[in-house]
Amino acid sequence: MAADENVLCFERKLLDAAGVFQGLSLDIERYLKIFTSPANLTYRPRKEAELDKRYKQLIPYVLIVNGDRVLRYRRGSGGEETRLHGLYSVGIGGHISDTDHELFSTSPAGYYDGMRRELKEEIDLDAGQTPALAAINDDSTEVGAVHFGVVHIVRVQNEDVAGRRKGIVAPEFIPVSTAVKNAESYESWSRFCLENFGVLISRLGAH
Repeated sequence: MAADENVLCFERKLLDAAGVFQGLSLDIERYLKIFTSPANLTYRPRKEAELDKRYKQLIPYVLIVNGDRVLRYRRGSGGEETRLHGLYSVGIGGHISDTDHELFSTSPAGYYDGMRRELKEEIDLDAGQTPALAAINDDSTEVGAVHFGVVHIVRVQNEDVAGRRKGIVAPEFIPVSTAVKNAESYESWSRFCLENFGVLISRLGAH
């Protein structure tokens, strides 16, 4: 996604009003009303949004799982978020652009359109609508302070996926237990998900 595009955001004060948190929140229902209400959302130039802490950019964050294995990759120098280069990640996703078709025009379906587009671009995976399982907020870093993540999990039947962009380096499925043991080498959002992986999988099964 080009840096001069307009990306989907909401005002930080909405998060403060709903109940700000640090890390991963499983109380997703509390925050659904923020990012599924058209009245709460706005598009802002990405260059401005990356520096403006009055707003949070909305990011789908999708874990790809096959059995007890999760897709991991390293963020390469081709990725647009330079602050994450070199770190491992288990989350696929990115900004939602105003070029995504009819985002939030009449329902939250547009959010899922954006999520599916990101999955198709990053790993060439077609995914259906998968429930939001958790929310992520990390105000401890400069990049986290201007982003808000929504966690999803997509189950796949085989491991035949591969990176399609320079930002996705050496994608591979590894045991979740292995990833957890080396959590310090992952970006913060991935650490939060790995630390709560069992609960996230249970919540997916309940839908």
